[in-house]
Amino acid sequence: MNEERDPFAEKLHQKERAEEDIFFARRDRALLEELRHAREEERRARLRGLTHMRCPDCASPLERAIRHGITVSECPAGHGMWIADSDMRAIPDRSRHAWIGRYIYRPRPESLVG
Repeated sequence: MNEERDPFAEKLHQKERAEEDIFFARRDRALLEELRHAREEERRARLRGLTHMRCPDCASPLERAIRHGITVSECPAGHGMWIADSDMRAIPDRSRHAWIGRYIYRPRPESLVG
């Protein structure tokens, strides 16, 4: 006997397979995105660990020192010093008329009177 398939049942079966494929494709995309995100976070954390508190010129670990009561991070090879924002505001407060105070507290331009 020749078994004939119902065209409607065949279409319904194809629709179910298509919906199943769409479901698994969406799920796979979401899982892949989660993996990419986790891998990117891991890479960023590793880079932060390698570069945090290091000199940008020679990659030596920065050493903390206190200069005139201000905590600075400095390169042991002498490539520079770095100051935190909180300490940066303390410098001009102490010497308002020094060059650094004039740099941070610039005089405000007066508006032109017409």
